[in-house]
Amino acid sequence: MRVLFTTFPWHSHHFPMVPIEQACLAAGHEVRVASTPALQPIAAASGLPFVPVGRDVNLAALSNDRSRAAWHRQERWPQDWPIHPELLNDDQFAMIENLGRMQAVMADAMLDDLLEYARAWRPDLVVHDAVTLAGPVVASALGIPSVSHLWGTPGPQRIEMRRFGSEPIPEYAALYERVGAPLRAEPTAWLDPCAPGTRYEIGPTCRQVRYVPYNGPGVMPLWPLEPRRGTRICVTWGATSTALRGDSVLDLVSQCIRAATSMADEVVVAVTDRAVEGLKPVLADDRVRLATNLPLHLFMGTCDLVVHHGGAGTSLTAALAGVPQLAITARPEPSVNGARLAAAGAAQHFLTHEVPAGEDGVRLLRGEIAELMGFPGYRSAARELAQGILAQPTPAATVAELESVARGGQPLPSAVPLVHH
Repeated sequence: MRVLFTTFPWHSHHFPMVPIEQACLAAGHEVRVASTPALQPIAAASGLPFVPVGRDVNLAALSNDRSRAAWHRQERWPQDWPIHPELLNDDQFAMIENLGRMQAVMADAMLDDLLEYARAWRPDLVVHDAVTLAGPVVASALGIPSVSHLWGTPGPQRIEMRRFGSEPIPEYAALYERVGAPLRAEPTAWLDPCAPGTRYEIGPTCRQVRYVPYNGPGVMPLWPLEPRRGTRICVTWGATSTALRGDSVLDLVSQCIRAATSMADEVVVAVTDRAVEGLKPVLADDRVRLATNLPLHLFMGTCDLVVHHGGAGTSLTAALAGVPQLAITARPEPSVNGARLAAAGAAQHFLTHEVPAGEDGVRLLRGEIAELMGFPGYRSAARELAQGILAQPTPAATVAELESVARGGQPLPSAVPLVHH
């Protein structure tokens, strides 16, 4: 079987697909990962064959465009809005459709080259990130199945459809018209790595797959294997948040570090190299251990608590480690992660603007940290999430599901190799 994986060039959307890509390779199938050239070093570092297509687009600039700036600072949206869109107001729907138009720009930059390559290589199946809209267009043009791979945020993420319904936004429909292909309002199947206890039910075409952390390459240090010197908190702000918002997040991260160092014997600060310069005053504390470019899963299980921005990769890595979480989010999508973790009893969740500036915010965070570390119910709920994740089918077992989808059939009880002709 030949499987064409595609995503736009962003760590947080490529990383969740790496385990299933590697599983397909290990099962003897042919795999290609296609995106714009910016993803090449990231894909190469994961050991996957990469196909550069189209041109790079400045996603940070698109995301921070005047029409989308409000996305980065929203009030709380209605509970369970991803599966109850009827609860959203017109402004919220307009914002989601605006994001769909942004992703249509990304798809436009990839589409021609991606389709040319796919016609030459002749894949049996396209697996695409849920908001990488060039993927289903190419699959439709080739007349083959398409699988939408969620990145760990609960809900089907159908930003290309008006009000999450059956009508596409014009920019999405135009992609199909351009290549003369019938529009796909739904993928052939979904892959959902969300944790049981936080995920939403999507429907009968959804295959649940165990979350296996891939947080990028890294060198394993010795310190996670050594006896701890007491309590340990991890404070981390992901590459996506930092890239999209830049230095504007550093005041909040600094507050989190200050609160954590007053409550724990050791604080592991996992941030990007770019963020280190702006955090130097709080990183000088003797209790801080700086961990740049270190995959979270290499040390997360040694922590008593993780404080973070609500990214799907961080949330799921901590959930798999059975660690309670304090999520402080800005955009509605990571806010869903925080809200679902809190509803499961494994976390506390705040929006960024609910944390006051200065010392008042540090005091608030200190109180939340004390509760999360002092009340054993959070740890018990976090361990239940971990057990639920481990009960899910592995990526290796899910390869059989992809083989079945490629055939146009139903899931099989065991893997039967599909040979490409």
